[in-house]
Amino acid sequence: MIDYHVHERHSRDAATALIPDYIAVAEAQGIKEIAFTNHFITIGPDVDISIKEEEIPEYLADVRSAQDETKVKLLAGLEVDYFPGQERRLESVLRSHDFDFILGSTHYINGVDIGSRTQAEGFFQGRAIRKAADEYYMMWKRAIESGLFDVMAHPDYWRKYLHFFGKNAGWGDYGSVVIEALESAAKEGVGIEVNTAGVRAGTGHFYPLQEFLLAAQEAGIDTVTVGSDSHTAGTLGDHLDEAVKQLKSVGFTNLTTFEDRKKTLVPIDSMFRRAR
Repeated sequence: MIDYHVHERHSRDAATALIPDYIAVAEAQGIKEIAFTNHFITIGPDVDISIKEEEIPEYLADVRSAQDETKVKLLAGLEVDYFPGQERRLESVLRSHDFDFILGSTHYINGVDIGSRTQAEGFFQGRAIRKAADEYYMMWKRAIESGLFDVMAHPDYWRKYLHFFGKNAGWGDYGSVVIEALESAAKEGVGIEVNTAGVRAGTGHFYPLQEFLLAAQEAGIDTVTVGSDSHTAGTLGDHLDEAVKQLKSVGFTNLTTFEDRKKTLVPIDSMFRRAR
């Protein structure tokens, strides 16, 4: 089992999450690989939770040093917020350091922080959900086509707060742009993740919906990771066996691992935790 979306203390929203604590949980649960993916945010309202650029060498050193203490494979990555106009800066940072894995995220859409409970309602107000989803996936597609990212995180993150204001979204509400975006991901070799944090957020589903995964598989996407989106060691590996089963049920035969930003396809049947 692998967990490819994990935040440690350099993400300010995971300030108490320490690498040794994650290692202890991984060793106890039979998790073989952890990809640390601290937030890297260059502009916008969430800059304060980001790792600072000057802290990146320290973070990388922490991960490499911890590797000497465990057989769990530790990977150093980032979850990078995409903002149009920031591409050159992001490219410079990502090329300047030896990262293993880079997640792309679209938390902020055309001036709206959809990861904010107070702002999310306004993103949907006055229009059909599918129109809001189209706006989201236009930005998501642009992030894919930037060439900056290995995998796109929580592909339908826009659903996070719908249930708080009495709305729900099925696959029919995902609009028309999503298929174009998935086709772009397949063409560019950019993957998607199944992120189990949607259950903890109260949506009743992982990110994304199963129908989204089926559409991704049909579009030809073959790069897929799973992640708990942990901000504390206590949720490491959360629901990942179920996420792998969901991927298998829609036809995926491999998961993807990364090292030095090079990917390897691993048979999906080898990715279940064994009883100890």
